[in-house]
Amino acid sequence: MRVGREVERWQSADGKHLLRMFRRDSGFYFTESSEITEGSETFWTRKRDSGTYDSLEAAKKEALAAVPWLRDVV
Repeated sequence: MRVGREVERWQSADGKHLLRMFRRDSGFYFTESSEITEGSETFWTRKRDSGTYDSLEAAKKEALAAVPWLRDVV
């Protein structure tokens, strides 16, 4: 599991998807999580982890290309 400082966050319009952008010493990366319900429990599960990018702008560009719902909220 990678660690870093969260620098941006977006949630889908329906509230069921979350994209978090992080900064580490080696660059920027993002994770996408989705809300799922199993039985009577609802929780977040990680759906996607990106590679590492040299800039925040490069990471955002890749996130917008990879995550369709993100285009509606950014």
